[in-house]
Amino acid sequence: MKRKKVWKVVTSVILFILLLFVLVPLAWAISLSFDRKALTSLPEFSLIPHQPTTFNYEVAWRNLDLLTLYGNTLFLTVVNTVISVFTAIMCGYAFSKGRFRGKNFWFIFMLAVMMIPFESRMIPLYLQYRNWGMLNTYFPLIFGSFAYVYGIFFARSNIDAIPDAIRESAYLDGAHEWTIFLRIILPLSMPLIATLSILQVLANWNSYLWPLVVIRSSSKQVISVGVAMFNAQQNAYYYGPRMAISVVSAVPLVCVFLFLQKYIVQSVALSGIKQ
Repeated sequence: MKRKKVWKVVTSVILFILLLFVLVPLAWAISLSFDRKALTSLPEFSLIPHQPTTFNYEVAWRNLDLLTLYGNTLFLTVVNTVISVFTAIMCGYAFSKGRFRGKNFWFIFMLAVMMIPFESRMIPLYLQYRNWGMLNTYFPLIFGSFAYVYGIFFARSNIDAIPDAIRESAYLDGAHEWTIFLRIILPLSMPLIATLSILQVLANWNSYLWPLVVIRSSSKQVISVGVAMFNAQQNAYYYGPRMAISVVSAVPLVCVFLFLQKYIVQSVALSGIKQ
């Protein structure tokens, strides 16, 4: 018992130290965003602003069209998340409970796509959308959401845990495939939906390379590209406005994660259920 208690204390101390390595830089970044002294120079380390002010946020607001960037990013994030999660669960349900020829082959073939880095497919995709006349539109950023391979793999693993008896009982009651999917599979997959939604929100909100390549108009850009452009144009000493922009761009992600984080644990527990 004593060894277990000592090991528990040691583990807690180590985890606390690692947590400090993560949280202290974040806290300092927030402090710099509210520190007027950080406008022209990097002040000494302090978790409390030396000269508290919102001036850095005003500078960022005047030099960057945050409302437009937020609107564009929010639109793409919502649309891509809804499409990718819904199609992933549909495909996962088909691969899990469906019966069709070549099911295992097509599933493995689909997983092979995960082994190919996006950078190696980026130029062919760019040429394809250029030939279709879709550059500087949101179509190249949305079409890829219909093939969320990791989501399909994760959905299949979770739906496998749902007993077949539930589906068979619905069939005996006269339910059609879409009825079973919408009224049984989706409600039982809420932890899965929340987990995939978090992953997709993070991926879409932080998306940088692909929007930078296919979107040319600044009025259609996303916030990650806007922040990068702001940092590239501003003086290297403008730490305060840079931190202000970073804080503003990260707030939605923090809110989404805090709202949906409990479903991640539920999803892990669901994946361990056996029929």
